Amino acid sequence: MSSEFNDVLKENEAIIYFLMKKLKIRDPEKEFYQEGLIALWKAVQTHNAKRGKLSTYAYFLIEKSLLSLIRMPKEPEKLELMDWYTDKSLTYVLETEFDPYQLKRIEQVLTHKEMKWFTLFVLQDLSLKTIAEIEGVSIEAVKTWAKQAKPKLQQLLRNE
Repeated sequence: MSSEFNDVLKENEAIIYFLMKKLKIRDPEKEFYQEGLIALWKAVQTHNAKRGKLSTYAYFLIEKSLLSLIRMPKEPEKLELMDWYTDKSLTYVLETEFDPYQLKRIEQVLTHKEMKWFTLFVLQDLSLKTIAEIEGVSIEAVKTWAKQAKPKLQQLLRNE
C-alpha cells in the first residue's frame, strides 16, 4: 500500500465500519471489510475532484460493493438454481406464448411507431438505445413513442 492510500484509509476507514454497522453485517472472516477496502481503493483511483468530495464518492462505492456482496449467493446449489432461471430457453418459451388475440387488439390501438416500441421493447426486451439505433431516431423519440403508447395500453387492459 502506498503512503497516500494509507492516509486516505486513516481518514475514511470509519466509513467502512459505519456501513457494516448500518447494514448489520457480522464479519468474522473480514471479507466485507476487505470488500470495503477494495471499494475505497477504487474510489481513490477513479475520483474526480470536480464532481465532489472523495468521502462522499467513497461512501457511495463502499455501500454498493457491500450490498453486492450481501446479495451474492454463497452456496453452489443457489448458483445452479440461478443458472436454471436465467436459461435462454425459458425466455424463449415466454416470448412465443404471447396471446395472439391480445396482440391483435394492441395493434388496433397503437400507431405504427408505438407498435414498433411495443414489439422491440416489451416483446423483444431491447433497450431504448438499441431501438433508437435500429430505427435511426433519437432515444427521446423512442421515449415519446413509449409515453404515448402506455396510456393506450393501460386503457386497453382496464377494459378487459
